[in-house]
Amino acid sequence: MKRTFFALLVILIIFGCGKKKDSKIVAEIDGEKITVQEFNKELDKIPMELKMLVATQVGKKNYLERLIMKKLLLKEAKKENIEEEKEFKDRLSDIKDQLLIEMLLKKKLVTDVKIDETEIKKYYEQHKDEFKKPQEINTRHILLRTEEEARQVQEKLAKGEDFIELAKKYSIDPSAKNTGGEIGFHPKGALVPEYEEEAFKLKRVGQVSGIVKSRFGYHIIRLEGVKPASYASFEEVKEIIRQKLIQERQGQLLENYLSELKKKAKITINEEFFKEDKETGKDISKDDKKSKP
Repeated sequence: MKRTFFALLVILIIFGCGKKKDSKIVAEIDGEKITVQEFNKELDKIPMELKMLVATQVGKKNYLERLIMKKLLLKEAKKENIEEEKEFKDRLSDIKDQLLIEMLLKKKLVTDVKIDETEIKKYYEQHKDEFKKPQEINTRHILLRTEEEARQVQEKLAKGEDFIELAKKYSIDPSAKNTGGEIGFHPKGALVPEYEEEAFKLKRVGQVSGIVKSRFGYHIIRLEGVKPASYASFEEVKEIIRQKLIQERQGQLLENYLSELKKKAKITINEEFFKEDKETGKDISKDDKKSKP
Protein backbone atom coordinates (compact mmCIF):
# COMPACT_ATOMS: atom_id res chain seq x y z
CA MET A 1 0.00 0.00 0.00
CA LYS A 2 2.84 2.36 0.89
CA ARG A 3 4.57 1.55 -2.43
CA THR A 4 1.39 2.34 -4.39
CA PHE A 5 0.96 5.63 -2.53
CA PHE A 6 4.62 6.53 -3.13
CA ALA A 7 4.37 5.73 -6.90
CA LEU A 8 1.22 7.85 -7.18
CA LEU A 9 2.96 10.70 -5.37
CA VAL A 10 5.91 10.54 -7.81
CA ILE A 11 3.56 10.68 -10.82
CA LEU A 12 1.73 13.69 -9.39
CA ILE A 13 5.03 15.48 -8.76
CA ILE A 14 6.31 14.76 -12.29
CA PHE A 15 3.11 15.92 -13.99
CA GLY A 16 2.77 18.86 -11.64
CA CYS A 17 6.31 20.03 -12.47
CA GLY A 18 5.76 19.56 -16.19
CA LYS A 19 2.61 21.64 -16.14
CA LYS A 20 4.33 24.38 -14.17
CA LYS A 21 7.20 24.46 -16.67
CA ASP A 22 4.83 24.59 -19.64
CA SER A 23 2.93 27.50 -18.11
CA LYS A 24 6.11 29.49 -17.49
CA ILE A 25 5.94 32.88 -19.23
CA VAL A 26 8.53 33.60 -21.92
CA ALA A 27 7.19 37.05 -22.83
CA GLU A 28 4.16 39.27 -22.37
CA ILE A 29 2.74 41.75 -24.90
CA ASP A 30 0.09 44.18 -23.62
CA GLY A 31 -1.10 41.54 -21.18
CA GLU A 32 -1.05 38.67 -23.71
CA LYS A 33 1.29 35.94 -22.46
CA ILE A 34 3.57 33.69 -24.52
CA THR A 35 4.14 30.50 -22.51
CA VAL A 36 7.00 28.02 -22.87
CA GLN A 37 4.50 25.55 -24.33
CA GLU A 38 3.35 28.00 -27.02
CA PHE A 39 6.92 29.08 -27.78
CA ASN A 40 8.10 25.46 -28.18
CA LYS A 41 5.09 24.74 -30.40
CA GLU A 42 6.15 27.60 -32.69
CA LEU A 43 9.74 26.31 -32.73
CA ASP A 44 8.47 22.88 -33.83
CA LYS A 45 7.01 24.46 -36.98
CA ILE A 46 10.46 25.44 -38.24
CA PRO A 47 11.66 23.22 -41.15
CA MET A 48 14.31 20.69 -40.15
CA GLU A 49 16.99 22.29 -42.37
CA LEU A 50 16.58 25.56 -40.43
CA LYS A 51 16.52 24.07 -36.92
CA MET A 52 20.19 24.90 -36.38
CA LEU A 53 19.32 28.61 -36.49
CA VAL A 54 17.42 28.26 -33.21
CA ALA A 55 19.61 25.64 -31.57
CA THR A 56 21.38 28.23 -29.39
CA GLN A 57 19.96 30.54 -26.72
CA VAL A 58 20.76 33.53 -28.95
CA GLY A 59 18.91 31.87 -31.83
CA LYS A 60 15.88 31.23 -29.64
CA LYS A 61 15.86 34.81 -28.41
CA ASN A 62 15.99 36.10 -32.00
CA TYR A 63 13.10 33.81 -32.91
CA LEU A 64 11.14 35.13 -29.92
CA GLU A 65 11.60 38.66 -31.30
CA ARG A 66 10.05 37.51 -34.58
CA LEU A 67 7.17 35.88 -32.72
CA ILE A 68 6.55 39.11 -30.79
CA MET A 69 6.49 41.09 -34.05
CA LYS A 70 4.06 38.55 -35.50
CA LYS A 71 1.70 39.00 -32.58
CA LEU A 72 1.94 42.80 -32.75
CA LEU A 73 1.11 42.76 -36.45
CA LEU A 74 -1.81 40.36 -35.93
CA LYS A 75 -3.11 42.62 -33.19
CA GLU A 76 -2.98 45.62 -35.56
CA ALA A 77 -4.70 43.58 -38.30
CA LYS A 78 -7.59 42.90 -35.90
CA LYS A 79 -7.83 46.58 -35.04
CA GLU A 80 -8.09 47.39 -38.76
CA ASN A 81 -10.79 44.69 -39.25
CA ILE A 82 -8.75 43.13 -42.06
CA GLU A 83 -10.70 39.88 -41.68
CA GLU A 84 -13.87 41.65 -42.77
CA GLU A 85 -12.42 43.00 -46.00
CA LYS A 86 -13.48 41.39 -49.28
CA GLU A 87 -9.92 40.93 -50.55
CA PHE A 88 -8.96 39.04 -47.39
CA LYS A 89 -12.02 36.77 -47.62
CA ASP A 90 -11.36 36.04 -51.31
CA ARG A 91 -7.72 35.17 -50.69
CA LEU A 92 -8.62 33.09 -47.62
CA SER A 93 -11.08 31.14 -49.76
CA ASP A 94 -8.37 30.48 -52.36
CA ILE A 95 -5.92 29.31 -49.70
CA LYS A 96 -8.57 27.05 -48.20
CA ASP A 97 -9.28 25.49 -51.60
CA GLN A 98 -5.57 24.87 -52.22
CA LEU A 99 -5.11 23.35 -48.77
CA LEU A 100 -8.11 21.06 -49.21
CA ILE A 101 -6.75 19.79 -52.54
CA GLU A 102 -3.25 19.38 -51.07
CA MET A 103 -4.55 17.36 -48.11
CA LEU A 104 -6.75 15.22 -50.37
CA LEU A 105 -3.88 14.38 -52.72
CA LYS A 106 -1.58 13.68 -49.78
CA LYS A 107 -4.15 11.25 -48.42
CA LYS A 108 -4.88 9.58 -51.74
CA LEU A 109 -1.45 9.52 -53.38
CA VAL A 110 1.48 9.92 -50.98
CA THR A 111 0.52 7.16 -48.56
CA ASP A 112 0.00 4.66 -51.39
CA VAL A 113 3.48 4.98 -52.91
CA LYS A 114 6.07 2.41 -51.89
CA ILE A 115 9.30 1.81 -53.82
CA ASP A 116 11.31 -1.29 -52.94
CA GLU A 117 15.05 -1.86 -53.32
CA THR A 118 14.59 -4.12 -56.36
CA GLU A 119 12.93 -1.33 -58.37
CA ILE A 120 15.65 1.11 -57.43
CA LYS A 121 18.44 -1.30 -58.47
CA LYS A 122 16.68 -2.03 -61.76
CA TYR A 123 16.46 1.70 -62.54
CA TYR A 124 20.12 2.17 -61.61
CA GLU A 125 21.28 -0.60 -63.97
CA GLN A 126 19.07 0.56 -66.85
CA HIS A 127 20.00 4.28 -66.54
CA LYS A 128 23.65 4.15 -65.51
CA ASP A 129 24.62 6.96 -67.87
CA GLU A 130 22.56 9.34 -65.72
CA PHE A 131 25.03 8.71 -62.90
CA LYS A 132 28.29 9.02 -64.83
CA LYS A 133 30.90 11.21 -63.16
CA PRO A 134 33.24 13.12 -65.48
CA GLN A 135 37.02 13.02 -65.17
CA GLU A 136 38.36 15.19 -62.34
CA ILE A 137 41.83 16.54 -61.73
CA ASN A 138 43.51 17.87 -58.61
CA THR A 139 45.77 20.87 -59.16
CA ARG A 140 48.03 23.14 -57.21
CA HIS A 141 48.97 26.67 -58.26
CA ILE A 142 51.12 29.67 -57.44
CA LEU A 143 49.31 32.94 -58.13
CA LEU A 144 51.37 36.08 -58.80
CA ARG A 145 50.39 39.71 -59.44
CA THR A 146 52.62 40.29 -62.48
CA GLU A 147 54.08 38.25 -65.31
CA GLU A 148 57.58 39.28 -64.21
CA GLU A 149 57.01 37.83 -60.73
CA ALA A 150 55.70 34.64 -62.35
CA ARG A 151 58.89 34.34 -64.45
CA GLN A 152 61.04 34.73 -61.33
CA VAL A 153 59.15 31.90 -59.60
CA GLN A 154 59.49 29.79 -62.77
CA GLU A 155 63.26 30.20 -62.55
CA LYS A 156 63.23 29.04 -58.92
CA LEU A 157 61.24 25.96 -59.92
CA ALA A 158 63.69 25.26 -62.73
CA LYS A 159 66.50 25.30 -60.15
CA GLY A 160 64.67 22.60 -58.17
CA GLU A 161 63.00 24.64 -55.43
CA ASP A 162 59.92 23.06 -53.88
CA PHE A 163 56.60 24.02 -55.51
CA ILE A 164 54.63 23.90 -52.25
CA GLU A 165 57.09 26.07 -50.35
CA LEU A 166 57.16 28.61 -53.18
CA ALA A 167 53.35 28.71 -53.17
CA LYS A 168 53.31 29.36 -49.42
CA LYS A 169 55.93 32.09 -49.76
CA TYR A 170 54.94 33.93 -52.94
CA SER A 171 51.35 33.09 -53.91
CA ILE A 172 48.79 35.89 -53.42
CA ASP A 173 46.03 33.28 -53.10
CA PRO A 174 44.91 33.82 -49.44
CA SER A 175 44.62 30.09 -48.77
CA ALA A 176 48.05 29.19 -50.18
CA LYS A 177 49.88 29.60 -46.86
CA ASN A 178 47.80 26.73 -45.43
CA THR A 179 47.20 24.60 -48.54
CA GLY A 180 50.43 25.14 -50.45
CA GLY A 181 48.26 26.28 -53.37
CA GLU A 182 46.24 23.07 -53.66
CA ILE A 183 42.84 23.56 -55.32
CA GLY A 184 41.44 20.06 -54.89
CA PHE A 185 39.67 17.77 -57.36
CA HIS A 186 37.40 19.46 -59.89
CA PRO A 187 35.72 18.52 -63.19
CA LYS A 188 35.70 20.68 -66.32
CA GLY A 189 33.54 23.75 -65.91
CA ALA A 190 34.26 24.28 -62.22
CA LEU A 191 37.07 26.86 -62.44
CA VAL A 192 37.94 29.96 -64.48
CA PRO A 193 38.29 29.00 -68.18
CA GLU A 194 41.93 30.11 -68.69
CA TYR A 195 43.12 28.15 -65.65
CA GLU A 196 41.07 25.10 -66.52
CA GLU A 197 42.13 24.97 -70.17
CA GLU A 198 45.80 24.76 -69.23
CA ALA A 199 45.22 22.49 -66.23
CA PHE A 200 43.48 19.81 -68.33
CA LYS A 201 46.36 19.84 -70.83
CA LEU A 202 48.71 18.48 -68.14
CA LYS A 203 48.99 14.72 -68.64
CA ARG A 204 51.12 13.35 -65.83
CA VAL A 205 51.12 13.98 -62.10
CA GLY A 206 53.84 16.48 -61.18
CA GLN A 207 53.83 18.18 -64.60
CA VAL A 208 53.96 22.00 -64.38
CA SER A 209 52.31 24.45 -66.78
CA GLY A 210 53.69 27.62 -68.26
CA ILE A 211 52.47 31.03 -67.07
CA VAL A 212 48.67 31.29 -67.32
CA LYS A 213 46.94 34.66 -67.18
CA SER A 214 43.44 35.02 -65.71
CA ARG A 215 41.47 37.89 -64.19
CA PHE A 216 43.02 36.98 -60.83
CA GLY A 217 46.63 37.33 -61.96
CA TYR A 218 49.32 34.98 -63.30
CA HIS A 219 49.21 31.27 -62.42
CA ILE A 220 51.76 28.50 -62.49
CA ILE A 221 49.87 25.19 -62.24
CA ARG A 222 50.99 21.71 -61.22
CA LEU A 223 48.94 18.53 -61.73
CA GLU A 224 48.53 16.65 -58.44
CA GLY A 225 46.16 13.81 -59.30
CA VAL A 226 43.62 12.45 -61.79
CA LYS A 227 40.30 10.71 -61.18
CA PRO A 228 39.11 9.03 -64.39
CA ALA A 229 35.47 9.22 -65.44
CA SER A 230 33.42 6.78 -63.38
CA TYR A 231 29.90 5.90 -62.30
CA ALA A 232 28.42 6.93 -58.96
CA SER A 233 27.88 3.87 -56.79
CA PHE A 234 24.39 2.53 -56.13
CA GLU A 235 24.61 3.60 -52.50
CA GLU A 236 25.49 7.17 -53.49
CA VAL A 237 22.41 7.63 -55.67
CA LYS A 238 19.93 5.21 -54.10
CA GLU A 239 17.86 7.89 -52.35
CA ILE A 240 17.91 10.17 -55.39
CA ILE A 241 16.48 7.34 -57.51
CA ARG A 242 13.90 6.52 -54.84
CA GLN A 243 12.60 10.11 -54.84
CA LYS A 244 12.53 10.18 -58.64
CA LEU A 245 10.52 6.95 -58.80
CA ILE A 246 8.15 8.17 -56.08
CA GLN A 247 7.48 11.37 -58.04
CA GLU A 248 6.89 9.41 -61.24
CA ARG A 249 4.56 6.98 -59.46
CA GLN A 250 2.67 9.84 -57.82
CA GLY A 251 2.32 11.55 -61.19
CA GLN A 252 0.81 8.40 -62.68
CA LEU A 253 -1.48 7.90 -59.68
CA LEU A 254 -2.64 11.51 -59.96
CA GLU A 255 -3.37 11.08 -63.66
CA ASN A 256 -5.35 7.89 -62.98
CA TYR A 257 -7.17 9.43 -60.04
CA LEU A 258 -8.25 12.49 -62.03
CA SER A 259 -9.32 10.26 -64.91
CA GLU A 260 -11.53 8.21 -62.56
CA LEU A 261 -13.07 11.34 -61.06
CA LYS A 262 -13.94 12.63 -64.53
CA LYS A 263 -15.51 9.27 -65.47
CA LYS A 264 -17.74 9.29 -62.39
CA ALA A 265 -18.79 12.92 -62.76
CA LYS A 266 -21.35 14.31 -65.20
CA ILE A 267 -19.51 17.11 -67.00
CA THR A 268 -21.08 19.33 -69.63
CA ILE A 269 -19.03 21.92 -71.52
CA ASN A 270 -20.58 24.74 -73.51
CA GLU A 271 -18.47 24.46 -76.67
CA GLU A 272 -20.12 27.59 -78.12
CA PHE A 273 -18.29 29.62 -75.49
CA PHE A 274 -14.93 28.72 -77.10
CA LYS A 275 -15.88 29.30 -80.73
CA GLU A 276 -14.63 32.35 -82.64
CA ASP A 277 -16.97 34.91 -84.13
CA LYS A 278 -16.86 33.99 -87.83
CA GLU A 279 -17.26 37.59 -88.93
CA THR A 280 -14.64 39.22 -86.70
CA GLY A 281 -12.39 36.26 -85.93
CA LYS A 282 -12.47 37.31 -82.26
CA ASP A 283 -12.98 35.06 -79.27
CA ILE A 284 -16.64 35.47 -78.31
CA SER A 285 -15.88 34.43 -74.75
CA LYS A 286 -14.40 37.92 -74.26
CA ASP A 287 -16.64 40.88 -73.89
CA ASP A 288 -15.35 42.48 -77.10
CA LYS A 289 -18.75 43.35 -78.50
CA LYS A 290 -19.64 45.78 -75.73
CA SER A 291 -19.14 49.36 -76.76
CA LYS A 292 -16.65 51.34 -74.75
CA PRO A 293 -17.61 54.75 -73.34
